[in-house]
Formats: sequence, C-alpha cells, structure tokens
Amino acid sequence: MFGLKYLIKPFILPPMLSLLLLAVAGIFWRRRWARVLFWIVFVMLIALHSPYVAMKLRHPLESSYEPLVDPAHVEPYDGIVVLMAGTIPAGGLVPFSTVSEPLFHRLDEAWRLYRLHPKPIIVSGGHVNPFTQPQNENQIACDYLILWGIPKDQVISEPRSRDTFENAIEAGKIIRERGWKRYLLVTSAIHMPRSMLVFRAIAPEPIAAPGDFTYAGGGVLVAEEAAVKIAAAVHEYLGIVNYRWRLRSYRSEER
Repeated sequence: MFGLKYLIKPFILPPMLSLLLLAVAGIFWRRRWARVLFWIVFVMLIALHSPYVAMKLRHPLESSYEPLVDPAHVEPYDGIVVLMAGTIPAGGLVPFSTVSEPLFHRLDEAWRLYRLHPKPIIVSGGHVNPFTQPQNENQIACDYLILWGIPKDQVISEPRSRDTFENAIEAGKIIRERGWKRYLLVTSAIHMPRSMLVFRAIAPEPIAAPGDFTYAGGGVLVAEEAAVKIAAAVHEYLGIVNYRWRLRSYRSEER
C-alpha cells in the first residue's frame, strides 16, 4: 500500500497532472473540448507559478501555529520530537550524504530549543522510497545533532517510520516507554497542521514548535520558486485529507 501511494503521488501533484492534461489536449487537438482544455491548463500553469497563489495556499498552513520562541512558556515538557524530511545521498558530484534543506532547518530548530532547555530529542523517520536502497538516513540526521554538541545519550533514533502517520505511531511507542507526558513537536511550519492532527490522535500531548518558515509575502509575477512552494502546499492539503481518513481506519483497528 505504501509503495502504491508513492507511485501515485507524483501523478496528482503539480506539474505532472498539468503535463498529462496537455498530452490529452494534444492527442485530441481536432476536437473543440481539447482546445478548451489546452487553454484551461495554460492558465492553470500560470497560476501554479504565481507567488500570489503560493502565498494564498501556504499562509493558512504556516500561520496555524506560531513559532515557539521561548519554550519556558509551555513548560513542563519531557522531550523533543523532530521529524525527518529527507536526505541527499552521496552520488554524482555529491561527495557524501547530507541532510536536505528542510531537514537542516528542523534540526536547527530542535538544537535551538535544546540549548534553551536541554531535553532528550527523538529523531523520527527513516528510509521513505520503497524502490531505493536505505542510506542510513536517520543516523545522518542524528549525527548532525551530535556534531552540534548534543550528548549522544540525549539523541534517540527512531528509523522505522516512513511518513508522518508512522512517525506518530513509532515515536509514540518511545514516548510511552519513557513515560513522557508532554513534548515539543518540531517540523516545518507548512507541515505542522498535518503533524499535529495525527500526533494529537496517536501520541498525545504534543506542543507545536514549528521551524523552517518560508512565508514572507509575495508578488504577482510568475516565478519558478513559486511552483515548488505551491506543489508542497498542495501535498500538505492532500495529506490532511488522507490522514483524516487513515485516522478513522486506525481507530477502528485499535478497537
């Protein structure tokens, strides 16, 4: 099931859906509806590269939870959970494996919070793509925190989970084993609504500690960067819908 989801996802997210619709319009170009479809997709592509559209889609997600500037305001809590966001494997001109930009910002936020109030950190997430070989992704992220000065015994590896839903299940097991009552949940601001939805249901009581904010307003001109941001926002909205459905199934199984 996870592999099927991984295969389908690219076809329902920009830009693949637009390209498929353009292909259909080209195949049936002689028909009037195909020419109408072409211009609809043309306008849609402009919208999908608009910083204004990116702003409208991302702002509701990134503004759902304020940054946790001072964790003293939410004490007491027992630990920190930071969610993985992918790594860049060694290969080509990349000499060694490293973390992706979103993951770097998440780890940086967890490190900042640790310095303010030292608590154990669970790094949750592992290998995601079922069609590639594992690259020890979780350990790469853990090593960053250790390199930045966090004691090794304060960094807890959870490499089994493959998505946010499984993050909540697997990290929740560690949280219960350690008797944590409350914990800081660190992830990208755009990813926080989906994360809080599932963690509240499976591994309470999370305290939102978003990092990796990207929203800074925007204009109305077409921009390549906007397309990436729009695709990420669409991915989150679809994820929220999917997780509401998965939570219903999960609760039914728990009974």
